[in-house]
Amino acid sequence: MREKPVVILLFVFSIVLIALFFMISPTFITDNGDVKHFEDNDIAFDMYDDWTVYEYDDPIKIPFLSTSPNTLLLNPVNSDKFNYSTESMDNSVSEGEVINTGTTNAFDVAIVKTEISKVDSLPEGVSLDNAYKADSLYPLMSNSGGFNLENDTALTVSGKPAHQFVYIVSGMTYHDTWIENNGKYIRVLSQVSSGFADDVFPQFDYLIQTFKIK
Repeated sequence: MREKPVVILLFVFSIVLIALFFMISPTFITDNGDVKHFEDNDIAFDMYDDWTVYEYDDPIKIPFLSTSPNTLLLNPVNSDKFNYSTESMDNSVSEGEVINTGTTNAFDVAIVKTEISKVDSLPEGVSLDNAYKADSLYPLMSNSGGFNLENDTALTVSGKPAHQFVYIVSGMTYHDTWIENNGKYIRVLSQVSSGFADDVFPQFDYLIQTFKIK
């Protein structure tokens, strides 16, 4: 007869432990009104409130995620605002600015995303001043004849030397920032279908302006 109360107590104790596990899990994203703040053990930054960091806003996954990730993926919460209207579809498709969703069988959804990654070193012959050449796809992009470097700017991010490149490849515009950090590098690579570049670039710029390295 005593086994039943023991089983109930063990069950309740297990539930409490599971609840505590999730309650004491780290908070990576905090909502500050018009912006969201992301922070882990290594970096911190702000982003517009309609963006999020993939998986780091999922309360179920958060306890199991790294507090020092090598890669972070940022996406708009709602991609509907980056849909092309039917009226502009023909021109957008011809300019290579849209992709087929594979679900609607229509060319309608623009690519908009940011990837933050840690890089241990640059290839031989590549420096901070031309760090975009470190991208594994650069030879292909360059040889295709579709690579167009629009702008390169030296700047300081979180007190660290950095270089930012803006280039266009086949209807995609890239906002590519490299930050040197004690002999290693942090790359913040944002990209957007070129038709939305003017709308989204202020959001990319804001992330870099608020970027902090610990």
